[in-house]
Amino acid sequence: MTANAGPGIPPRPATVRGNDWPAVALPKPFTPTLPLSVVVPCRGAPGPLALTLAGLGGQSYPKDLLEVVVVDDGSTPPLAVDSATPFPVRLVRREPSSFGLAAARNAGARAAAHDILVFLDSDVIPAASLLAAHARWHHAVSDALTVGLCAYVSVAGLDEAAVRDPGESLARLLADRPADPLWQRRHLVRTGDFTSTHDDMFRAVAGGNFAIRRAFFEEAGGFDESFTRYGGEDTEFGYRSWCRGGLLVPVRQALGWHQGRWAAGREPKERDVDLQGETLAHLIPEPDFRRLGRGPVFAVPRHVATITARDTPPERLLETVDALLADPWDDLAVRIEMPPDRRDPRCLALLGQHPRVTIASADTALEDFPHSPFHLSLPGGAIPPAGLVPKLRGGLGDGATATAELADGSRVTIARARALHRARRAGGVASDYGGSRHIRLTRFASFRGRSTAPRTRRARRRRGALALLARVCDEARRVRGPVDAWRFVAWLALSLHWSLCQARAARRIGASCRPSRLAGR
Repeated sequence: MTANAGPGIPPRPATVRGNDWPAVALPKPFTPTLPLSVVVPCRGAPGPLALTLAGLGGQSYPKDLLEVVVVDDGSTPPLAVDSATPFPVRLVRREPSSFGLAAARNAGARAAAHDILVFLDSDVIPAASLLAAHARWHHAVSDALTVGLCAYVSVAGLDEAAVRDPGESLARLLADRPADPLWQRRHLVRTGDFTSTHDDMFRAVAGGNFAIRRAFFEEAGGFDESFTRYGGEDTEFGYRSWCRGGLLVPVRQALGWHQGRWAAGREPKERDVDLQGETLAHLIPEPDFRRLGRGPVFAVPRHVATITARDTPPERLLETVDALLADPWDDLAVRIEMPPDRRDPRCLALLGQHPRVTIASADTALEDFPHSPFHLSLPGGAIPPAGLVPKLRGGLGDGATATAELADGSRVTIARARALHRARRAGGVASDYGGSRHIRLTRFASFRGRSTAPRTRRARRRRGALALLARVCDEARRVRGPVDAWRFVAWLALSLHWSLCQARAARRIGASCRPSRLAGR
């Protein structure tokens, strides 16, 4: 159990196993003592921004512990903010450019005065409990990413006075309006409210309503400003925070209402998401994002194999590298740890220019590849068997670390980057945060390899259908008892319900909303 910080004591990193956020001790009752900054990016939408600021005016969080940073992302004409708010509002202006939501959020974070950062889109009206629900966790844990929920609702005819009125809750005010179901709900059901062993819980992260402490935001690298189209930048940031060992916490009380139904204006958004599919494939090493990637070399490899060279003769070292590169699993980068004074010219000449091989100093794998989810380590001269990577992955299961012995007696290890990062930040070793296993390699069959990316539309659709079927089968394999069975059935039902709602909404407004890799995450 992670102890929460007392008054004046900075919170410590989470020390729970896996993503066991219910084990964190929270202050009861919660009395806010730390200030926070709300970052609100906006581009040319003063009407929705006014409703969002009105919702912030009704927050239960103390107004003297609150500031709002509105980032004008190149609006024409420039935005103006009402100065009659019960909290300080600062306006940060950015020059007009292409879609710059990632850069705007980063600019707001840099300008924020406080260590707790709450990101809220300018078209999301917050419930009165939203800020307090987020901040409670960030008073207790330094590396949490709290995920608020967001419902899509029609706000036609709604004015600031109605939103600001303390006599009526937003839930009652919006209850009878046309709305879409919570898109994140099916992910909460599927993962048992983020307590399962799924590797893709980051899918539920949405940039329009989440909170994080500044130090962990900067450790994760902030938002990737190469995203200049709609969508993807929040999921990619969520992935990096998750891979860094962040504690992903669903906060149901941090509810926001998106101003407008899901399908409104969806067609151009879906086109943008499709256009940056290759970028997502390079940056998120999960099968659902990478299935359309071309070639074996990705910006963020899924697996990193580190070879400790020491005094290994160059010929033996080259045999080890060749065996790894010949493995049918191609989503792999190879690191050779070799002291600068012992770097053999032949090795440098043969391997120094290989796109999947780097020669590096010792103990830098996590710095060199911080967002590759699986790290392998083996000694120089070891000859790995065919299909080593999938065998190790199968043996690791949902553990944090695992070891195996090769035929020549040498030892190979595999570890999750999440556990390695958390051990560095919170202390201890990786196995403290998920357990350790021993693998008998003879129990696992070799991997046959991955098919190439489909080139025709019909082939892509067939590949997408097969990927969807594989995902359903993967979820079915996780069923171990009645509770798991209920989650599986509920997830299927909610996913089908969401898809039907999408289709009906698209027909209603005449939009051709196509499924994409990020549609509903």
